[in-house]
Amino acid sequence: MKRSKLPLIIILAIIVAAVAIIFVLKSEYALLAHPKGIIAKNELKLIGTSYLLMLIIVIPTFIFLFITALRFRKGSKAKYDPEHSHGKFGEVILWIIPSIIIAPLAVITWYAAHDLDPYKPLTSEIKPLTIQVVALDWKWLFIYPEQGIATLNYFQIPERTPINLRLSADGSPMNSFWLPELSGQIYAMTGMTTQLHIMADEVGEYTGRAAEINGEGFASMTFVAKSTSESDFLNWVSWVKKSPLKLNSSTYDKLVLPSQNNPVAYYSYVENNLFNKIIDKYMHHE
Repeated sequence: MKRSKLPLIIILAIIVAAVAIIFVLKSEYALLAHPKGIIAKNELKLIGTSYLLMLIIVIPTFIFLFITALRFRKGSKAKYDPEHSHGKFGEVILWIIPSIIIAPLAVITWYAAHDLDPYKPLTSEIKPLTIQVVALDWKWLFIYPEQGIATLNYFQIPERTPINLRLSADGSPMNSFWLPELSGQIYAMTGMTTQLHIMADEVGEYTGRAAEINGEGFASMTFVAKSTSESDFLNWVSWVKKSPLKLNSSTYDKLVLPSQNNPVAYYSYVENNLFNKIIDKYMHHE
C-alpha cells in the first residue's frame, strides 16, 4: 500500500465509524440516548460530558498511534531507539495533560453523583407517589400502598409527578431494576430495601428490565411503565379496583414460585402491610 493512501484510508475509517455511532444512537432502540425524565436526562448529560473530556486525550493518542505506525512501518528508514528519553519536560507533559482532564472530570462526577443520588427525593410541588417493587423469579410485582392495588409486569404513573420506588426481592438473592428512559439501575435485594426516585416529563410507555443475570427466565423479565395524565391515572386506578384478582398471602405464595413469560395482571386488593411482610420473613428473629 502506498504511503499517500494510508492517511486517506484512516480518515475514511474514522468517518464511517462516526456515522455508524450516530446512526445507532439515533435509533429508537438506543433507550439511553432518548431520556424522558429529569434523572435520565441529567445522567445522559454526565455521560456526554465525560466522553467529551476523555476524547481530548483519546483523539491525540490515536493520532500519534497512527503516526507512529506509519513512521515505523516495514521498509521505513526511521531509526529504532528503544532507550530514547523525552527528558524531564516530556515526562511532565505526559503526566500533566491527563491530570488536567482527570481533575475537572473528578469534580463533575462527584457533584453529579450526589445530585443524582437515587435516595434523594425530587423537588416538586406535586405530592410524590409511592410504589413498592418486588423482584421475583422471573417477574416484577408493583404494589401501590396508598391506592390499595397491585400490578404484575406493568405499572402506571402520572406525568410530572415524583415517584418514590421502594424495592426489594423475594426468591432470588439479588436483582437489578432498570428503566433506561427514566433512571439508572438499582439493586433489589432479598430481605432489604433500596430506593429510587423517578419522574416522567411526558406521556408515554417505557420499557424496563432486569439488569442482573438471574437464571433461565432473565431474558423475559421485563415490564412496561406507562406515564399518563393525572386524570387518566386516577381513572386507571378506579378500573384496576374492579379486577377480580386479590393479592393476599395465599395468592402471593403461588405468585412467588418461579415462572416465565407471565402476562400483565391487575390486583384490586392487596393484603395490608404485604411489602413489609415480604421483607420481614428473611429477618432473623430470636
